[in-house]
Amino acid sequence: MIINHRLSRDAFIALGHGGGDPAVIQDLVEAQYSKHLMLLHAVAEAADAADPSDPVTAAFQAGFSLMARVQAADSDAAAWQLGLPQIGAWAHDCLTSLDQGSLPDFGYVACAAVAAAVRAGITFQLAVPVHDGRVLLPGLGCLFIADQLSWIRLSGDGVRLTAGNDIDLPYAALIADDGRGTLLPQWQGTPLIRAVADGHAWDVLLETHDRYLDRYAQRMPTALTADEITKWRHIIESAWLVLVRRHSWVAASLATGVSVIVPLVPESDLDSATTPAAFGAIATSLPPDPVMMAETLVHEFQHLKLCGLMDMLPLIRPSEETVYAPWRQDPRPVGGLLQGVYAFLGIVLFWGAQRRVETDPDDVLRAEVMYERWRSTMELATGSLLATSALTPTGARFVNLIREQGLSLESESVPAEAREMAREVALDHWLTWQVRHNAFDTAGVASLAASYHRGEPLLDRTLPEGRIAEETRKVDSATRSRLLDMRHLDPRRYRELCAAGVPGLSKADALLINGQDSAAVCAYRDEIACDGRQPEVWVGLALAVHRHQASSPLRQVFTTKLPLMFDVYACLSQQGIRSDPLDLAAWLA
Repeated sequence: MIINHRLSRDAFIALGHGGGDPAVIQDLVEAQYSKHLMLLHAVAEAADAADPSDPVTAAFQAGFSLMARVQAADSDAAAWQLGLPQIGAWAHDCLTSLDQGSLPDFGYVACAAVAAAVRAGITFQLAVPVHDGRVLLPGLGCLFIADQLSWIRLSGDGVRLTAGNDIDLPYAALIADDGRGTLLPQWQGTPLIRAVADGHAWDVLLETHDRYLDRYAQRMPTALTADEITKWRHIIESAWLVLVRRHSWVAASLATGVSVIVPLVPESDLDSATTPAAFGAIATSLPPDPVMMAETLVHEFQHLKLCGLMDMLPLIRPSEETVYAPWRQDPRPVGGLLQGVYAFLGIVLFWGAQRRVETDPDDVLRAEVMYERWRSTMELATGSLLATSALTPTGARFVNLIREQGLSLESESVPAEAREMAREVALDHWLTWQVRHNAFDTAGVASLAASYHRGEPLLDRTLPEGRIAEETRKVDSATRSRLLDMRHLDPRRYRELCAAGVPGLSKADALLINGQDSAAVCAYRDEIACDGRQPEVWVGLALAVHRHQASSPLRQVFTTKLPLMFDVYACLSQQGIRSDPLDLAAWLA
């Protein structure tokens, strides 16, 4: 049944502080169920207007009718089925297809209705689509069809399901596979992970067959081998243990809100994602260890909570503004920054707890740096959000709650080594982003360059105002940045690489990585004198200056005016005028 949903003030505050107990998350889940029902009825209206003789339309009508019968006979079975993330994704895609004037996949609802009928133990008879020799029963698994058919008629008598001459299976066998059942030749249950730790349980599906969950930037594998499923079971069960024992603030809530894990084919060390269209599903590649799996779950669960909240309350107005996000290399829309800062609030809370329980020195370093790295972004990111015109009054209240939680963490102490690593990684990201995306008016740059060449003091002269552009300059500093990150993310590997020598590092980069800051400054200046057109060299110089000249005003200039310095230097070089980057920085200071 579709009902009105209201979020209490206390629930709103709890979510704004990055939390929300299971009751709050259940409110979001129930609101999503109503959303799915509304979307389903919208699709049904479109199906009513479609050609009734089309088998796809007929399958929808039969499936919709069967789902109504299930709802009347066993509302829990219907609610479980219609609350699945893939149902929301399917309905979303149906409405998108209708908006584009194409025929939606009406037949999917027949498969979902069969799955619900099996769970409820009621009778049915209807035709369902076959894809690649399989009939998908969402949330349960797949029937294998021997014949090359595009449609097949399924019948259920309340106890057994039959199809053609080959399939005759008991309802009791048509369940997700928790690893303890008997394998059947005509049936493959969706892998079900039953994670239990200290009496706390979490049941989550591992889904690779439902095409409506293959909707992320990274693709979903078409199947998992038995060994791969075992690896996933182990890491999710181990991550659940980490969450239950170390992060009770989120464990039970996550179990309430997350019902599906979608494995991803990795394109980097670790990829993860969520989508508002599939509330309750987290997509991720296989993390390297249980702690990173636990962090990934917390990270993506934050996105899901915010998606659920934004379906209930308007937080953002339409806006073309783009801003800096400390975790992305591209300029982000305001909504993207809000999603990011909320996700990283969860990460800060995660590492804030994790750093107190780690014992291995490398793991302690990782936890401390990760905590400080993302804690330090809260004020910057929330300030950027509040400075935009895109937040609604409710959105501004929510961002202020995030900011309040971030400020409450500022009193926590972090070891000096971890603090410096975190700040340098953050600075490297900020400098690289500025050089990539800050553009300046060429006339203003030329005028500034001329003043510098004539030896005129800067005084109160107004500097050219920058604007955010998609990619003003190409920066190739991946190896250096990766090593700076590796110091805390994988210290053992970092030490091995430093001992063996890292291919692809320039002399200046090698000096910086090895802590020879003064020599690195000289080496970067030499590289710029030879060819000042490489932005990554300027970023390296800024990092070296920041380390070497702790009390110098040059640090501030390199931090805030690096793209402008680069353009002024380039303008002078084009006229055959040689200049020194440190002298130019001193003039701008």
